[in-house]
Amino acid sequence: MMLGGMFGNGLITPQHIQDPAASQQAVLLRNADHVLRVRAGSDMQHLETVDVNYERMPLKVDTPEFKGYITVRVFGYNGLMADPCHPPPVHAAYFANGFSRKALYSIQVVGRFLREGLTADDIMFGNYFDQRLPLPPFSGLFEWFMRRMDRTLVLDMKSDTPSAVSPLLSTVQKLSYWNGDLHGSERADVPEVNNKVLRELAPIDGAFDGDGRVAEYFPIKDTLNKDSKKRRRHFERSSRRQRWKVKPTDMYAFDFYSPFIDVNHQCVRMPNAVVEPMPFFDGDMPLRYECRTRDGRHTFFVVQFELIPLSRTRQLRQRHNRPRREYRDSGYEREILDPPPPYTEEA
Repeated sequence: MMLGGMFGNGLITPQHIQDPAASQQAVLLRNADHVLRVRAGSDMQHLETVDVNYERMPLKVDTPEFKGYITVRVFGYNGLMADPCHPPPVHAAYFANGFSRKALYSIQVVGRFLREGLTADDIMFGNYFDQRLPLPPFSGLFEWFMRRMDRTLVLDMKSDTPSAVSPLLSTVQKLSYWNGDLHGSERADVPEVNNKVLRELAPIDGAFDGDGRVAEYFPIKDTLNKDSKKRRRHFERSSRRQRWKVKPTDMYAFDFYSPFIDVNHQCVRMPNAVVEPMPFFDGDMPLRYECRTRDGRHTFFVVQFELIPLSRTRQLRQRHNRPRREYRDSGYEREILDPPPPYTEEA
């Protein structure tokens, strides 16, 4: 959440700070010849374009390490879809009822960690980069501040492959957990927003709220906890994370989001209306979230926000130059309707 503030390096002048509109214009001009695309998959070699904001069509990951579904939402998304010829939906139901004030984007994952012998201390989630970052002066002060915000944060920002990661169970905003082998009345219907595809996961009642978002539903010390702050504080201690066993039969649903990072415009929006570009997020450097083991030897899933040159999108559209498909939400899943056959007059 704080990466944008840490790596702001003076791209916005003092007059822009006083004028949010000028800041917004500076952001738009910087990447005017690019368009946003979101890809996800089991690792960097198996990424697929995500249909952002199509909540009933999550991307499936099925490997010996992890099995589950990934849903990505971006408020006001205007980037590429899996079919480049098709425009994205304007808004996702996820952002209804003012939730866009809490989240400008969301990475929601539901599934099982299948590797044996894992604990909560082994599963890390956060940002990974493939090249050095443009660290500004006094970056050490920002690192200190970030660690104050997240006491479990592990920073490695000065290496050739920087990273900023935390244990998954202590960093995500919402987390639900249940035993995937349970049967009977303890199971609940999957909310309509995820029905048809996710019903095989069959969460217990309370794992999702009425709007289909992941709810806080996690047991701590044999009692049910519905306070995400309490759960995050609980897992600040490494000894507690090491005692929590992550079994292949356990089902986890979690939601990671931010009210500050605007991936749609590659900037950080602060409460005081200051808009600052993210210099580490451009056409040469994507913003990537990965879930890995602490030793980095095993990857569970990847979500990558990347900027694609407009010239390349034209090539993609030409490659998909075929009779345009019509998309419709049936209430459970997105249906793809082929164009009707040519009209012929009946005899």
